[in-house]
Amino acid sequence: MSVSVVLDRSPDALDGAVSTQYRILEGMNVSVTTSDASDVCSEADTVVDSLIGYGLQGAPRGRTQDLIDLCNDTETPTVSLDVPSGLDATTGERPGLLVESDEILTLALPKTGLREIESRLYLGDISIPRIVYDRVGIEYETPFRESYCVAVER
Repeated sequence: MSVSVVLDRSPDALDGAVSTQYRILEGMNVSVTTSDASDVCSEADTVVDSLIGYGLQGAPRGRTQDLIDLCNDTETPTVSLDVPSGLDATTGERPGLLVESDEILTLALPKTGLREIESRLYLGDISIPRIVYDRVGIEYETPFRESYCVAVER
């Protein structure tokens, strides 16, 4: 399987966990580009949207907005990780453009902001220990007894 990654900024502008993940990709010789992504999207079997997660602050702009437009213009199936880029994970507000995902793989718990989104929704296990849910007062029964990914019925 071939993987290509399109960044919305220069690798030099990455920091924290994103920078660490970028270095891992480099070590794996994964193709990473910041240039025109239209060829990458049109030739892909699946586009994975992970431009913006919980870090949404206002409407997407600049290169991020351009990449959201590209995701929405492609015929290639699109899967968003955690929430579609452009969506507030908690409130469901859309301050600007939003990736119109075919499917969403939300992580750990379904986000309240996904209530009005009509895409197929899946929940992925990222191995958060039970005690974390207990400490924040969330009653939790794991849905991951038989699989690391489960469909969310709505």
